[in-house]
Amino acid sequence: MYKKPPLSEVDQEFNDLTKHFDLEDWRTVRNENYWWVEDIPGFKRPRSTYEKLDLIRYYVNKGVPK
Repeated sequence: MYKKPPLSEVDQEFNDLTKHFDLEDWRTVRNENYWWVEDIPGFKRPRSTYEKLDLIRYYVNKGVPK
């Protein structure tokens, strides 16, 4: 029988934080700021998983996007 591999700590925390999110929560959190960060003016790079997790933590704790 196939067993799913265990989640990493980061993936597990992400799962725990978002398990009660509804569609509106996802629409609020996953905006342009969630996906991209501008390090150098005019140059955008994708956010890392850790940065995204920080944004999710903030939303869960404060109720508003960071």
